[in-house]
Amino acid sequence: VLALGRVATMIEAPMYFKLSRVTIPAAATVIYRGAYSMIYLLSGALTVTAANDKRALQQGEGTYLPPGIELTVQVEAGAVAELLQYQLLRAPYSATPAMNAPASAVELHQMNIPANALKAGPYEFSMSRVTLPAGASRPWPHTRSGAALYYVLSDGTITIWPSATVDALTGESRSEPRQVGAIQEEPYGFIHSWSPKEDAPLVLLQANISQEGVPEIIFVK
Repeated sequence: VLALGRVATMIEAPMYFKLSRVTIPAAATVIYRGAYSMIYLLSGALTVTAANDKRALQQGEGTYLPPGIELTVQVEAGAVAELLQYQLLRAPYSATPAMNAPASAVELHQMNIPANALKAGPYEFSMSRVTLPAGASRPWPHTRSGAALYYVLSDGTITIWPSATVDALTGESRSEPRQVGAIQEEPYGFIHSWSPKEDAPLVLLQANISQEGVPEIIFVK
């Protein structure tokens, strides 16, 4: 787990994941003041400051950006910073920019979080990097108790059971390759499993929303 935040409620308005790729010039400073957010540094180095709290990030590290406060993102001199940013948005704020200028952002994906996966009460909003070693067996088929949005950092394969439920596997599964940069939605009820290549690990970046105190993953019985 690279970053973790808490959301008081998810049922007041429709909710979305928004994933963007953000580029910030070397030695630049930008401001973020917006929705619940997680960032993952693909390259470069930067420091995130909120009031008196500072966190330095290197390549492969991430952090949580809480909503409603002004955060400063300062990039070190000598290298451009490239990062992925997940935002958790309510419907009216779906156009919220990832970062202000001189940062530039490209929206990669927006995922509606199905209302049937949401219940009253607080939720955890997390970002994790998941690694399966080369040649490892795929995990048991499962779904999410809430919802997740994946970004593939290293190639692998996903197997999907389109007719399955959490009580039993039914229907014929299909396996599909997922290359670096691929994006995969995993809503509640999507039965699947990931597997790595024989000669290289599978690495996934995952944003997840799940009810506080409830396991993120539900395995097929």
